[in-house]
This record gives sequence, structure tokens and C-alpha cells, in this order.
Amino acid sequence: MSHPLERPYRDDLRAQLRRARQRVEVDVLDYKRTLKAAAECMTQREMAQVLGMSQPAVAKALQRAQEVPAVVGEFNSAGPYEICQRYAAGFTERAELVRQLIDWPYKPTPWANEYGEYEESLDGTWEEVADALRHDLIDNAIYDEVLKNTVV
Repeated sequence: MSHPLERPYRDDLRAQLRRARQRVEVDVLDYKRTLKAAAECMTQREMAQVLGMSQPAVAKALQRAQEVPAVVGEFNSAGPYEICQRYAAGFTERAELVRQLIDWPYKPTPWANEYGEYEESLDGTWEEVADALRHDLIDNAIYDEVLKNTVV
């Protein structure tokens, strides 16, 4: 028989683990975006000195940072999934998450081919919100509230 505190303790650990993972993900995005911004007004040598890294390490980090999409408009995110990541990480309150997801300028979801695969990017589509729900970044109540108030 399990200890009565075991279940709530495990649930709390699961939530902490999920939150910590999303913080890492969001911090990496923010770091890479900051690297790109710094490269516009600093030399790699200056950046290396600030970061305590070698210049070749900065060059490699900048190369990896190029793949990170820029944030969209007033959103502090590149897409709906990232908005949900910031919420799951504890960086955004529920009301702000809902507002941003309702206000997001969703792109139409492309048609899937005969194998059920999308040939175009799903970035910026409602599918990102569905993915966030599947990955437990948001719950059903948030999903339903946003869906009810969004034209997709």
C-alpha cells in the first residue's frame, strides 16, 4: 500500500519537472535571440569577454542562434506554442496566456497530403495550440476558452 502523501508529492514533482523543462526551453530561445541582438552592436570579441567564452565559441553560438525565429509583434513569442511554453514555465499568468492566444494572428492550417502529413509549416497555426495541449503545457479548460473566443 502506498503512503497517503505519495500521490500529491508525485503530482507536485511532475508539475515542477514540467515547469523546469519549459524554463530551460524558453531561456535557450531568449539567450539565442539576445545573442543575435548583441551581434548587431558588439563584436564577437566583446561578446566573448562578456560571456566568458572564446571568440570561436561565440561564433558557433551565433551560428546556432540563426535558426531561432523572431518574436511576432507585441507578443514575446514566435508562435502560439512558445506562448504556451512561457505559461508552463511560470513566466506568464493564465489571463495573459488566454489573451495572447485569442489575439494571435493565426495562419490557416495547410491541407494534409494523402498520408496525413503536412507539406507546409504549421508555424503560427492553431495546430501549435493543439500541440501545447497534447504536451500538457495548457489544460482543456484553457484550450476550450481560447477556442470559444478565437476565429481559426
